[in-house]
Amino acid sequence: MSTAPVKLDFSSDEFLADPWPIYSELRRSDPVHWSAAFNAFLVTRFEDVQALLADREVGSGFPMRSSRRLFGRTLLDTDGPRHRDLRKLFMPLFAGASVKRLRTEILIPAVDQVLDSIEAEMGAKDEVDVEFMERVAVGVPYAMVTRLFGLPPEDAAWLRPRVLPLAGAIEFPATSLDSALAAKAELIAYLKDKLADRREGGRMPFLDLVFPPGEPLDESMLGTATLFLLAGTETSVATIGKIMYAVLAHNVDLSTLADQEYRTQVVRETLRWEPPSHTILRYATRDLNLHGVDVPRRSALLLSLGSASRDENAFEDPDSWRPERTDQRLLAFSSGPHTCLGIQLALAEFDTLFERLSHRFGGVRLSGSLDGVRPGFWRLRERGHIFRRPDHLHVRLERKRTGSSGADA
Repeated sequence: MSTAPVKLDFSSDEFLADPWPIYSELRRSDPVHWSAAFNAFLVTRFEDVQALLADREVGSGFPMRSSRRLFGRTLLDTDGPRHRDLRKLFMPLFAGASVKRLRTEILIPAVDQVLDSIEAEMGAKDEVDVEFMERVAVGVPYAMVTRLFGLPPEDAAWLRPRVLPLAGAIEFPATSLDSALAAKAELIAYLKDKLADRREGGRMPFLDLVFPPGEPLDESMLGTATLFLLAGTETSVATIGKIMYAVLAHNVDLSTLADQEYRTQVVRETLRWEPPSHTILRYATRDLNLHGVDVPRRSALLLSLGSASRDENAFEDPDSWRPERTDQRLLAFSSGPHTCLGIQLALAEFDTLFERLSHRFGGVRLSGSLDGVRPGFWRLRERGHIFRRPDHLHVRLERKRTGSSGADA
């Protein structure tokens, strides 16, 4: 048996195309892997990742962390009372009752805006070719976020080129922080203009919560607002693309997604099988020893959600996409104190989109050829793996012949 160390390069074509064999070998032989390139320990087993996410002595905040330098002290990288206070501020918007209302007021209109444009393009034809990533996976989250912020929906095309540099700056490997700071400055100027023009009685659900009307503008929260622009868009872009990828790769009939229980299983299994973010950054606030590896205080820990979600000691046949599996534990939205605040809204977004796709179209299939669309394989040409997603999904949507053309659930 070879004892050669595992070669791990997050930016290599090998890793980006198919990281799973590398993760598997790390779980087996080097579950706490020192990465000299990132000056951090990569933790790959489910049990360890879950425990460290829940450990309040493993911190999120660190002054030199790129997200701190970009956004300031936000939910993403604060701990203790500051973190709890921020979560308490946002809970009214992301709690269950509010999400139910937002589904009606924001999610359904956002999804229908995108699907209406596709149906209009189809016209009297029986089918239409769509680049799913750009039209739907990008279109729906940006249509949703503009409505959540109370921004003009037509501004989505302006927003995305300024949100993408924010995503790049917190990737592994990262792109330019200077470009991200310049984009953030543009977004902050834009948000300040919209807040200054806010009209009495206008609906700006997120901005009204963070910047209450009639009160002085708290500029310290503008970084948080730009972070939410990123969190509410690019993670959803990745997830929506992966759900459709799974549907195509496993020959799922679009009509089966009309069933609530099965649709939920498909979404949750995809989030396990291919989580939108593969790695979460944490810091050891005390000396640790993990599987015999000494992790000194203040060391960076890269917690691999991607690897942990396919741990053979946690899931049966983990590399297979099996919506019917009974164990659908999720790390895709993190765990512990930093569990994603918007988890219910995100799940409602995915559910709404694929429900209404199943009601409004008769079927979906690949249009032309696409590299690597087959079970168990993923192909990317973009650098980084935090916002890991398909580059393109060219699909053909078919007209629905019978039944309802819409759903109001």
